[in-house]
Amino acid sequence: MSEDNVISKYTLEQAVEDGVLVELFKNRWGELSGGKPIVATTHLSSEISLAGLQEIWNEFVDWQHTVMPTLPEEEQMFVTQMNGDKIWVIEDGQAFTLMYPDDY
Repeated sequence: MSEDNVISKYTLEQAVEDGVLVELFKNRWGELSGGKPIVATTHLSSEISLAGLQEIWNEFVDWQHTVMPTLPEEEQMFVTQMNGDKIWVIEDGQAFTLMYPDDY
């Protein structure tokens, strides 16, 4: 068996059920992300208010429309700061995830 074979996959649903991730703005996913889930690590959501998380999301959306298209693909990583801490927003096949780099 090659090392590339995936034995198991930790799904978004499992991460939410286990309390690793928290769903954000779920009733607005259609409007905010075209229906794709928006989640945050429990660590981040326990330290940043919902208003602060919305501010991060709004900044990400603005960056996604204005800055990201001007960057080479390898530099298309959204990073912001809140309360002096670095925060990432990462999009993968399952969701948009707001997190501290240490949560990765």
